[in-house]
Amino acid sequence: MDPLVLIIFVGIGGIVIGAIGAPLFRGSGKARPWAWVIGVLLVALALMIGLPLLFLSRTGGGSTAGVQPILATQVASVGATVVVRESVVAATPVGPQQERLIIRNGQLVLTVEDTRATQQSIEQMVAEMAGEGAFVVSSSERVGPDQNSPYISLHIRIPVTRFDEVIDRLAAMAVEVRDRNETAQDVTEEYVDLQARLESLEAARQRLLEIMQAAQTTEDLLLAEQQLTQREAEIESIKGRLQYLAQSAQLSSITIELWPYLLSQPLDTRWRPAETAREAFETLVNGLRSFGDFVIFVTIAVLPWLALGGLVVYAAVRLVRRWRKPQSKPSAE
Repeated sequence: MDPLVLIIFVGIGGIVIGAIGAPLFRGSGKARPWAWVIGVLLVALALMIGLPLLFLSRTGGGSTAGVQPILATQVASVGATVVVRESVVAATPVGPQQERLIIRNGQLVLTVEDTRATQQSIEQMVAEMAGEGAFVVSSSERVGPDQNSPYISLHIRIPVTRFDEVIDRLAAMAVEVRDRNETAQDVTEEYVDLQARLESLEAARQRLLEIMQAAQTTEDLLLAEQQLTQREAEIESIKGRLQYLAQSAQLSSITIELWPYLLSQPLDTRWRPAETAREAFETLVNGLRSFGDFVIFVTIAVLPWLALGGLVVYAAVRLVRRWRKPQSKPSAE
C-alpha cells in the first residue's frame, strides 16, 4: 500500500472516531473528550509511520525497478572498511554476428586386415595435418587370444574443418565398421558468458588496485589485497576454461579402436609339445596343491566339529539305551 494512502486513511479514521465518540461521551455525562484524544493519537501514529515510508518511496530507497540484468562488479567503500560485492544477474545474450563454437568428437570401432599397418597409416595421415595442429594424443595395444595381430587403441586430435573428411577416410580403411559415433556440442553461449564475466572481474581487479594505492590504513590494505587475490584466482580459472573451449572447438577429438579381422589372420600350425608338457605339469602341481590345501583346511576347521558332533551322538545313544533297559525288564516278567 502507498504510504500516502495509509496516512490519509488513518487520519480520516482518527477524525471519525473523535467526531462520533465525543457526543456519545457527552450524552453519558462524561465531559472528558477521550474520543478526540484517541483520534489525535491515531493521526500522530500514522504520520510517524507513513512519513518515513513516503520519503523512502519517493527517493527510490529499496526499489529495484530499472536495474538492468547485467554481470557487474561493484566496489564500495564504507567509512574505513572496503567492501567488494559481485553480483551475477543474467547471462549475456549471443549476438547474431557471434561466431559459433561447436565441439565435435567421434568414436570409431574398426575391423581391419592388419592393425599395425592401419595404425601406421593413421599416424601418417595425422602427420600430414600437423601444420594445422593435428597430433596423436595416445596409443595403446593389447595382444588378442590368437597372439597374432594385436588390438590397438588410438586417440587423435584433428582440425574441426577436416572432421568429416578424416572420419570418412578412417572408415574406408576398415573391412567392417563395427561402431561409428559422432557428437557435436554448441558452447557459444558459455564462451560469451565467460568473456563477459572475465571483463567484469578484470574491471574489479583494476578498481581494487586503485583502492590499495589509496588505502590509508593497514586494515583497508589487507582487506583489498584479500579481495584482489580472490578475483585473480577467478580470472585465471575463467581464462583456462576459455582456452579449453577454444582449443576444443578448433581441434576435434577422435577415438579409434582397431580390431583384427580373424579371417585374414594366418592359421597357427606350429606344434609345441614342450609347452603342452609344461602346462600339463603345472596343472598337476596346481591340483596337488589344491588337494593339500583342502586336507589341511578340513583337518583344522572341520574335523574338530565332526569329532564333537560324534561325541554328542554317542552320548545320546548311550543315554537312550540305559533308559530303555529298566523299562524292558518289568514288562518281561
